[in-house]
Amino acid sequence: MPNIQTKNFSHPSYPFFKDGYEFEFATLENKGRSLIKVSHEKREFFIEVIKRDSDYLIKAEKLTRFSPVFIIQKALNILATTLNLDLTYSNIESKKSSMHLDKSSQFLKKIDYFVDEFKPKSPIAIEIGFGSGRHLIYQAKKNPDILHIGIEIHKPSIEQVIKQCKLQGIDNILILDYDARIFLELLPSQSVKTIFLHFPVPWDKKPHRRVISKRFIDECFSVLQKDGTFELRTDSQNYYEYALEIINSFNTYDLKVRKNFSLDISSKYEDRWKKQEKNIHDVILTNTTPKQKEKKSLKIEFDKELYNLFPTLLKNFKTECIRGENFFINFENILKINDYEGVLKVTLGSYEKSEHKYIIFKDKNVQYFSNNILPTKDNFDAHASLIKHIKKV
Repeated sequence: MPNIQTKNFSHPSYPFFKDGYEFEFATLENKGRSLIKVSHEKREFFIEVIKRDSDYLIKAEKLTRFSPVFIIQKALNILATTLNLDLTYSNIESKKSSMHLDKSSQFLKKIDYFVDEFKPKSPIAIEIGFGSGRHLIYQAKKNPDILHIGIEIHKPSIEQVIKQCKLQGIDNILILDYDARIFLELLPSQSVKTIFLHFPVPWDKKPHRRVISKRFIDECFSVLQKDGTFELRTDSQNYYEYALEIINSFNTYDLKVRKNFSLDISSKYEDRWKKQEKNIHDVILTNTTPKQKEKKSLKIEFDKELYNLFPTLLKNFKTECIRGENFFINFENILKINDYEGVLKVTLGSYEKSEHKYIIFKDKNVQYFSNNILPTKDNFDAHASLIKHIKKV
């Protein structure tokens, strides 16, 4: 993590500009810590200043840091040279190897991309938990006119598939490291041709962590085209029976089940299970009656009049947690810029996938930082509850 250390530090006058960077404001020191807001082109982040026993540690604040790291390194270097800091330590020496963008970005996308930029021009297939990537790559090569989105949280698997995409010249795969249950909620109605869920973790002792639920199947019916399919493949008898029980609570589908059906491609784990003579179950749903999602705003925003409530919020702030049926809000900290402006730190959203955010009250405006929260139902509910809480504090 890029950081510098110095014996003495005093904040300059804000804002100031240098080399395309704007150092906009700083919060006042609170328990030995303060934040400096920095923007460069389309990037925004915080630099954190931590007062220690005998020196200051200055580093990228972890919730807002990003890649490529050289942008943050340059900001730290500007701060050090502008204030003429007498550094006792620095790990921000420029290296040519760090001064290029990650070439994997062609394939590996962040969740914000699918909210702000994703406009598919071809049918979509989704594979949840692609593992070794054999099936994902096979499907992409077999169906070059379909955009394949692979969702996986295992980093070595992601790296391996990106490597194969580059070696084999595959250009119709996008990869996402995120919770698939939330991802489907962000897609437009009837935009997906196929969803594959092959050999998910059974989670027999923690069934709430399973991908399949009534809410997940409902989202599948919303995003699948007419005659689009959802395909579950599992070696777990418990998961197979659980999935059928969930699915049978719906009635707008055609259902097909298979046992020990051989696909054209299989993973090394499936090969191993077949040698062990384990049964492989397929559950295939065909969407006969597509659903239309509720139309909602793509952005979750604050009313500007909330800005005037910061002094009261600052005076009455306390760390606490608000819990709803499908969401929670944890109020963690509040930092002051001046008597009327400041920064609120919260964690909020669904119990499955929460978001850590700062909320900036400044220039007669209120906004999430460093970017907005995702426009999911749980986040909308959490946001509405957050506003209600601020108004009554």
